[in-house]
Amino acid sequence: MAQRWKKAAIAAAIVLAAAAGLVSLIIWVVVPAVRYGKANKLEQQGDAAGACDAFDRLGGYRDAAGRREKLQAAAAVSRTAETMDFGGYRWLVLEERGGRALLLMQDILEKRPFNEAGNDAETRAPWEACTLRAWLNGTFYSSFSQADRARIVEAAVLGGGNREYGVKAGKETRDRVFLLSLEEALLYLPTDAARVARANGAAAWWWLRSPGMEAYQAAVVTGEGSLGYAGNGVNYYDRGVRPAIWVTLPQDSGQS
Repeated sequence: MAQRWKKAAIAAAIVLAAAAGLVSLIIWVVVPAVRYGKANKLEQQGDAAGACDAFDRLGGYRDAAGRREKLQAAAAVSRTAETMDFGGYRWLVLEERGGRALLLMQDILEKRPFNEAGNDAETRAPWEACTLRAWLNGTFYSSFSQADRARIVEAAVLGGGNREYGVKAGKETRDRVFLLSLEEALLYLPTDAARVARANGAAAWWWLRSPGMEAYQAAVVTGEGSLGYAGNGVNYYDRGVRPAIWVTLPQDSGQS
């Protein structure tokens, strides 16, 4: 009887070891390979921001870091200017494409909540439904001159997911003014130093349109420039707003 139990224990140990080995194989080999394939697909589909984020998540796997850096460099090469003036503000030029430029306000415009409804667990404030989006495309957009408004392009804006916490993107919107997503912040502003923004001369946190780790949170960039994937409660009043817009470029100079 003892011999039989001994054999059973050995068999069980073998099965457990095999199972552990299979789990390790999946975690360290299969999962990264699948994610790498998805990152490749995103790049092939022209989603540079999504691909950049996906390669970043892979860390030191294969050539993922180099692929991410290549995408970031390509975005920088597209620009004919680092900054430009438009509508009475100074903007960073993030990308130029087809006679248009993607601009991000260089400094914090002002501090406002992402959504004024609240930040309890029952409050959901995806980009498509937040009060900040309504304000940017209403009051702020209307503050530009008629000539400047004519140059601001209505663009398709993806909801922007949060791969760090597995939160899916919201609905696609069409906006003239929007916020960057986590993926876009990583693509266009590849270092913490590049992401630092100031309000009245002091470095300040600022909102992104991507969700945080919970439904009542939105992603942020910290005062030191790091990406805050966990996010902050959407009713925080001391987070900055950095509008982003696509504008048509003058044909003669490519900038204004």
